[in-house]
Amino acid sequence: YRREQLRHFEKLLNEPDSWRDYAEYFGASDRSEEGVWQAFFSKNEWVFGYGLDYRFNRVLQPQASISGTEANGSSEVITDYLLGDKRYTTFVEIKKPSTPLFMGTINRSNSWKLSTDFIHSVSQILEQKASGLIKFENRVHHDSLGNPISQRAIDSKVVLIIGHWNQLESCSEKEKDVKMKTFELYRRD
Repeated sequence: YRREQLRHFEKLLNEPDSWRDYAEYFGASDRSEEGVWQAFFSKNEWVFGYGLDYRFNRVLQPQASISGTEANGSSEVITDYLLGDKRYTTFVEIKKPSTPLFMGTINRSNSWKLSTDFIHSVSQILEQKASGLIKFENRVHHDSLGNPISQRAIDSKVVLIIGHWNQLESCSEKEKDVKMKTFELYRRD
């Protein structure tokens, strides 16, 4: 099963329009590329446990509402996945593989400009974390089945899945090195 799912993953990642073929297969209700990725990860939560810097037992809640709203219902903060190990939470935001990671020019100091979409996505996941920290410390919450979520949100990890390294294929070796270094320095800090 996992090998088959990894073949789907590879095709979704490397063939730009393949998500349309999989929309129904993965049960993506909104039939968008991001919806297909969310459906894929919902059916394959084991993917989050391989090769990542944390461990978790399960998805606590997909599309988790992690903030209050304005009186008119606006300004709600929703994370794509609320994950949890036995004790603590992790917030996950998923973007499309086609989301650009870089802008077209080099910065000063031998670094590359990160794309606006990438910076906005980082801001989004950091707000999800901030809102989640407040919400989870105020009271007990429940998942969509009514089960209590016992995991706490104490300096929760965040995971942003975005872009694709194939964006570096048409770059010179020097440009590729600068972009990879810039991305890694930003990611680690």
